[in-house]
Amino acid sequence: MSTESEAPDRADHRSAAIADLFDALEGLMIHYGALPDAERAARRAADADRITGEVARHLEVARRRIAASARP
Repeated sequence: MSTESEAPDRADHRSAAIADLFDALEGLMIHYGALPDAERAARRAADADRITGEVARHLEVARRRIAASARP
């Protein structure tokens, strides 16, 4: 029992969740990409747990927001 106005709202929420995820990933890419070439590999290796943790956290937030938007 959905109305036409509900579908765009859900799509907007899902799209916003993905946009926020992409923004967070882009921020990480910019931060680590801006490092001098000589430091980049060592810094990524040193921060690997932090980087993957941040990716996982933002992915989980996006998944929860998408799931919440699917509820009636």
